[in-house]
Amino acid sequence: MSIKKRTSTIIILIAALATLAGWSLDWGISVGADYVHEIRKNIEIFGLVYSEISQKYVDQVDPAKVLKAGINGMLGTLDPYTVLIEQEDNDQLQIMTTGKYGGLGMLIGPRDGWPTVVEPPYEGTPAQRAGIREGDQIIEVDGVVTKGMSTNDAASKLRGEVGTPVVVKIRREGEAEPIEFRLIRAEIVVHDVSYSGIVRDGIGYIKLTRFSRNAGHEIREAIRQLRTQNAKGIILDLRNNPGGLLEQAVEVSENFVKKGDQIVSTRGRIEGSVQKYVSEKDPAAGTLPLVVLVNEFSASASEIVAGAIQDLDRGVIVGAPTYGKGLVQTVVRLTGDAALKVTTAKYYIPSGRLIQKESNLRKEQGDIFAEDEDAATTGAIDEKKQEVPAEQFQTAHGRDVFGGGGIKPDLEMKTPKLTQFEIALLRKMMLFNFAIQYAARHPELKPGFQVDEKLLGELQQFLADRHFTYESDTEAQLENLRKAAEEDGYLADIKTQFEALQAALQAEKKDDFTKSRDFIRRSLEREISSKLWGTRAEVEAGFDDDPAIQRAVNLLLSPDEYTGLLAGNGKVKG
Repeated sequence: MSIKKRTSTIIILIAALATLAGWSLDWGISVGADYVHEIRKNIEIFGLVYSEISQKYVDQVDPAKVLKAGINGMLGTLDPYTVLIEQEDNDQLQIMTTGKYGGLGMLIGPRDGWPTVVEPPYEGTPAQRAGIREGDQIIEVDGVVTKGMSTNDAASKLRGEVGTPVVVKIRREGEAEPIEFRLIRAEIVVHDVSYSGIVRDGIGYIKLTRFSRNAGHEIREAIRQLRTQNAKGIILDLRNNPGGLLEQAVEVSENFVKKGDQIVSTRGRIEGSVQKYVSEKDPAAGTLPLVVLVNEFSASASEIVAGAIQDLDRGVIVGAPTYGKGLVQTVVRLTGDAALKVTTAKYYIPSGRLIQKESNLRKEQGDIFAEDEDAATTGAIDEKKQEVPAEQFQTAHGRDVFGGGGIKPDLEMKTPKLTQFEIALLRKMMLFNFAIQYAARHPELKPGFQVDEKLLGELQQFLADRHFTYESDTEAQLENLRKAAEEDGYLADIKTQFEALQAALQAEKKDDFTKSRDFIRRSLEREISSKLWGTRAEVEAGFDDDPAIQRAVNLLLSPDEYTGLLAGNGKVKG
């Protein structure tokens, strides 16, 4: 179809929408005639603007690109979670909602400009059976070079219909030549529980990484296995878990709370958005003591579970305050390749608290969730608006908890702040890449190996060979000062002092490796364990050095402290 014909077709469709704005749509809400009239008028204006630009703009425009910009502009005035889902994201949505996909069974990410296997391939998958390893660089897929290819594009080439072949060429540390694999795609079941086992002294630990279709079932199975090992208590780790499906948040919660307990409710404008979700099963964990670990990257479904556990006094929440995403999205299919994910309701946990944090609602263009309707309609803005005290609620046992968004732990533990040196090591994948090389050279290592001085020396040499550099915050501020002094004509006057500061900073940076020795030891132990023995070994290597896990274990082994926290005689700290 020509550009002109395609443009005309789109214009006709927009015009048709404008004439239908009477509407035949079943909104499930009651709206007045003025509201419908406003919608019809604005759709008509949108169509006319689009028509004029497409036909009269000085240069020929791509009509699809212009229309998409208009859609994105419209969505940009709403909350951050109302978005247009196109093919790449649509694939991810399908994986989340079905819990499976056709592919090879490996997680990839960008490393040095190449799609790289960033975790050991899943057990029993084509990638694992073929011997593909963590750290392998995927340099070709079906003859297409992947240098600079986005992770989504590379993943799309690896995925496909079950039973179809794909040829993958990889580059591996220690191998002189690339290795080629001809693999047959299989149905890959996504595993949400990345680890389940006993930490020590009968305390079980479950790490849940997402809430896709299988989350509730996998948690129930993990609990069953822990109970056969006579677990005395359970730690559920939801740190860095961004959430997922609402029904899976309910199913995960059902494994811990009593049958009949309300877990979460939703409230919105459209019919069916006001709902209560109640546990319909007996809990797999029974009354086993429970600690839930959270941090600032625990969001959405993670917050539903943690919030229900806290409000029902079913367990103790340990960690850092959570993100505060309490909006419900509904996916509306638009075409075969596109869908609209639109916010239709808000989450409320059993005490009546709203999970959503107000500051997380805003986009650059504004905030449609203004609580002050008069200010929103008149344009009045109070520049010195006083902070509103957090609304107080109560848990099942009468403990005070507070609204304002997110879940505030019962025992708060601050996430350790990384130095700029440590951040640079992670961002530039220095520890990951070194671990790949080291593991390839030392296959004789056994679990429990020590990161000794010799190993640390090899890392230092590796960093030197790679010309590893980074800029500290102080250096960045000093450079800004230099530019400002130069612009104002003062640089020559402070040159001696400025150079002395630079020299002092460089001397200090030489000690950064020594100052970060503990961080480096812990990180290398996990990275090397992962490369040699897989995800399970990586998780176990971090148990002893994880303050939150150790605090949770000690709490579960101290019945008086545990029950005291849940007895209704204390406040949840914010």
